[in-house]
Amino acid sequence: MTSKRDSRKSKQAADWDPVCPEALSDPKSVHNELRQKCPVAFSGNWGGFYTLTKYEDIVNASHDSETFTATRQTVIPTSPRKGLPRLPLQADPPEHDFYRAGLNVFFKENKMREMESKLKILAQDLIEKLLLTENPFEFSDGFAAPFTQASLCLLVGLDLSEADRLGELSHRYVDAVQNEDTSTAGELSAQIDQFAIDLVADRKAQLRDPETDMVSGLMKMEIDGRKYTDREIAGIIRLGLIGGHVVPKNFLSSVAYHLSNDLSFQHRLREEPALMRPAIEELLRFYSPNQALVRRTTKEVKVRGRTIPDDSPVALLFLSANFDEEVFDEPEKFEPERAPNRHIAFGIGPHVCVGQSLARMQTRLTIDALLDNTSEFTLHDQPKWARWTEFGVSELYLDFTPCD
Repeated sequence: MTSKRDSRKSKQAADWDPVCPEALSDPKSVHNELRQKCPVAFSGNWGGFYTLTKYEDIVNASHDSETFTATRQTVIPTSPRKGLPRLPLQADPPEHDFYRAGLNVFFKENKMREMESKLKILAQDLIEKLLLTENPFEFSDGFAAPFTQASLCLLVGLDLSEADRLGELSHRYVDAVQNEDTSTAGELSAQIDQFAIDLVADRKAQLRDPETDMVSGLMKMEIDGRKYTDREIAGIIRLGLIGGHVVPKNFLSSVAYHLSNDLSFQHRLREEPALMRPAIEELLRFYSPNQALVRRTTKEVKVRGRTIPDDSPVALLFLSANFDEEVFDEPEKFEPERAPNRHIAFGIGPHVCVGQSLARMQTRLTIDALLDNTSEFTLHDQPKWARWTEFGVSELYLDFTPCD
């Protein structure tokens, strides 16, 4: 139900619509116009919300949780709030730090090294099987989906049956969200909540190795004398079940799209392995997979001369920030050796993405698998793109030339 305050906001003249045909077909051009003409923009969609489009404003808001809180809303359109809290995303410091401390343990360098050897074999196997059976092949569901799902399973410690159930739920949930089917999305969100609750109950009944099973590890953990409750653990797991699968799937598909559409860059990567690290950063800037996350104001605030009322949703448009001309020289140009590259594809501030090291590893292993098993791969047809608030390729067909 729309509140009276939201109703008043939605009657303002709208500066933009994130799901209009122009924004869906070319969001970067729409964002560019907003940065130039209306850097703090209002949209009448979903009860009304404001959007910050400039790099500096987004960085400032991300560090100012006293004014821009994550405890009331983090996405637009808003997700159901009746279920599990998405932790630590829906918490502000210092409470946020308590949940983040537990998660950080599972993303340490030694953990990532342990995962890498397994994921490298998986990436190579997936590509080899695709190349043996199909040409062209569909990359997003054929490679990116199972690869990111397997990464999540290794990280969390899911059994095969648990992984299959999660994959089915997340696929249906994302379809419902993308199609703005709020009723179905709400039902599926509740089912994903229950999946997380059941997972915690299962591990509580029989603890597993806390080094390889995230739920068991969180159960045994104590931060500053405080232990996590079962509900808090379920909330932490719930956030990762979707965020750790769907967003990286779209990004890896965007990476494959770029390489298939820019053959000179593809050939450079084959010949110059040292280019990989800076190129991944530029791919992240260029294809930031989360267009935006949302905060809600705790008081009236003025940004670039525009007043944002108290208790207003505010989208932090990371994709736009990564093309801000005041920060990046020739931002519309893909520069694999761009330096410095201060992109905020993973966000910034206390809520910066905890899984960024895993995301970079997944990207490198994906590119390696594609390059190792082909002499060239090219775009077969124009891809399908994800909708707001995600950004990236959701369906991608590639032609390939096998290695000699």
